[in-house]
Amino acid sequence: MTIQDYGTVGSGSGAEKSNVGWWMTTLTAGNFVAQTGAALAIRTAILDLILGGQTKAIVVASEASSAVNITDPDAQRENKWLVRYHDTSGAPYNIEIPTAKLSLLDAGTEFLDLTGTEAAAFVTAFEAGAVSPVDGSAVTVDSIQFVGRRS
Repeated sequence: MTIQDYGTVGSGSGAEKSNVGWWMTTLTAGNFVAQTGAALAIRTAILDLILGGQTKAIVVASEASSAVNITDPDAQRENKWLVRYHDTSGAPYNIEIPTAKLSLLDAGTEFLDLTGTEAAAFVTAFEAGAVSPVDGSAVTVDSIQFVGRRS
């Protein structure tokens, strides 16, 4: 999934892009509809956590792209959600989601309350669709933390 931050497409200023990806069950003819539906649910939940806009989504053999102008100046790719999760063996993993919507932060912390509406929707979708990148087992979200630009 490619996410664009604040700026005007083609203007030469702003409109930077970042990617976020996750592992899912291998697509087959028998599970294609269910797995692409699960991927869409995760993408939809991510969009509720961010200020930027999706410009591209790829599910193995399917690709969709679009140009969008993001008007919220707080939609910066350097503001990210760090999603920490683990698989059934306890092995830890993480993904970063750019253009974090900081208004969702739990008061006085740098974390999302996982029971909040948008965070809970993401956790539900992610745990239902994502799998361990190592063994394909189920995953559990541990936390979602705001992190700034990597140095």
